[in-house]
Amino acid sequence: MNKLALSGKIRQNFPNLTNQNHFITSPQTDNYNCIAWSFGVDNKWLDPTTPDSYWPFETVSTDPLEALVTAYQEKGYEKCDNPDLEAGYSKVAIYVGSEGLRHVAVQLESGNWTSKLGGLEDIQHETLGDLEGKKYGKAQILLKKRIT
Repeated sequence: MNKLALSGKIRQNFPNLTNQNHFITSPQTDNYNCIAWSFGVDNKWLDPTTPDSYWPFETVSTDPLEALVTAYQEKGYEKCDNPDLEAGYSKVAIYVGSEGLRHVAVQLESGNWTSKLGGLEDIQHETLGDLEGKKYGKAQILLKKRIT
């Protein structure tokens, strides 16, 4: 991993990130969030519960976690048991904390993960545990989709 200095906000919110296990892949922006990033959207904020937010899926629910899982299923994802790299599959991990849905990370072809940190930067990180903690909770739901 590229050894970039952690910004104060990243260091404060994600104590498991170190200069050795992540690197920044895009500048800070609040044009999109982790959910949008996980669907390949980098110019809109996706949120199943916010009326002003873009939500291009049929599923609408008062439970954002349920709405998000169903949206992935609409796109061909199915639940899986582990975060290990599997040839022929794309994976996403949904982080859940005490407040419910907190974050989504996407697995890269290398086996590393990419995340949009709210209004902060996009990063590449080695493991799901790198972002676990008070801010995002724990990666609790894993889904995979066959890549064609």
